[in-house]
Amino acid sequence: MLRLTTLLLLCAIGAPVSALTFFTENNPPMNLRVNGKITGSSTEVVTEMAKRAGLPVEIVMMSWNEGYARAKDGVDACIYSTVRRPDRFKLFQWVGPIGRGRYSAFSLEGFEPKLARVDDLKGFRIGVVDDARAAYMRQRGFPNLVTASVDTDNPPKLTLDPLKPGGIDIWVTQTLGARAMAKEVGVKAIKEVFADILSQDYWLACNLQVPPETIRALTGALQDMQKDGSLKKLADPTPYLAP
Repeated sequence: MLRLTTLLLLCAIGAPVSALTFFTENNPPMNLRVNGKITGSSTEVVTEMAKRAGLPVEIVMMSWNEGYARAKDGVDACIYSTVRRPDRFKLFQWVGPIGRGRYSAFSLEGFEPKLARVDDLKGFRIGVVDDARAAYMRQRGFPNLVTASVDTDNPPKLTLDPLKPGGIDIWVTQTLGARAMAKEVGVKAIKEVFADILSQDYWLACNLQVPPETIRALTGALQDMQKDGSLKKLADPTPYLAP
């Protein structure tokens, strides 16, 4: 397992000093690795929140399912970028929103079917990470989901052969980060076949054992960022898009 960490030594006198671990997944443009560094629009937001709150934070990138379990069951741990679904309300303490994500459907160039409605995708094998986007599609009754724990596993599975074992016809992922992620794993000839299947607000979700004063400090930092305009600037995904 690839484990990349960035240590932010940002303690401030008089501020909460409990060290936290922020878990995240590779999900550009919100969270990604550039030259070995964990960055992205949401990463920049939570980093600035921690700095203003005076908190030392370690950022760790791993698969979504593993990071989610570590944040839910561990002490002094949080995970981002997380959808605040009803079934998760009582599992975490929430700080946000820290950003918003849009998801679309992609295929290889040469995919010919025309998709006019979301339900038109139901006849195809759809590759998707087993997180909030998969939960949404299950709720919509999609019968042919092929789930993965890491989104970079999906682009190499794309195929124009509907009978190819282990293949997927369509990949549902972040609208703005799809091409960067596909390029990362050597898949270049993709196209968007259905735009904006869903959009979601994202939050920082912290373990229930994180002290209340820490949550207040992070919330206050985010509110200050909203007031001074830095949240809007840092949450802009443009700098993290593939050229």
